[in-house]
Amino acid sequence: MKTPFASKGLSLAARRHIEIAIAVAQERLLSTHVEHALELIELVGDQVPFDDALEIYNRLLRISAEEERIITTRALAILGERDDQPQGWAERMANADAAAANGGGSIFGNLRQRLRGRINDELRHWIELEAARTEVALLHTHVANALNFVEILRNEMSPTEATELYLEALEVRDSIAEVVYYITLARLNGTIIPARNKEPAIQVGPVTQTTQEDRLLRVVENDGA
Repeated sequence: MKTPFASKGLSLAARRHIEIAIAVAQERLLSTHVEHALELIELVGDQVPFDDALEIYNRLLRISAEEERIITTRALAILGERDDQPQGWAERMANADAAAANGGGSIFGNLRQRLRGRINDELRHWIELEAARTEVALLHTHVANALNFVEILRNEMSPTEATELYLEALEVRDSIAEVVYYITLARLNGTIIPARNKEPAIQVGPVTQTTQEDRLLRVVENDGA
């Protein structure tokens, strides 16, 4: 991750706060990834090998090699802690591995073979929907992290600058960064701008901050799907 402090004129104390905030942000994002990767593994674990399921997750969510290593390690550790069923995760993973070995071919070739037919089409759609849900969960995590940056830097820079610093430091991809930026500022709107006593404009239905955010979330869902 970047630490773009030199050109920002931040105080030493602020830099130290931001270094900690970056670490916290990374941990929150990784925790979100692990949670959703496990949900995908549990969803398809009897039909798709563990490694393949994680590979699908990593590709759909554009996971870096370093993040992939951490997510895999944590996911295995958590599955080990949960391994108290009559047929534990080790056995389920072995059975799925054996089924894949009999099929041969590449990961996604095998996946396409396993996802043919009416029932398996449903499984394919589940995977797509899980990916979209994960993107939205990550979006919420990014917004929480950005708001933390704004709070930490309230005496150093404006909310817009602090939000931009977060997006730069975490190298958030453009399609997500724009949505995070606007939702973060929308959340801050009511805490910064004085209350207004204006007559509401005539419109078909009330347009609230929540509905505006929901529309942005739907954009991300469609992008992730």
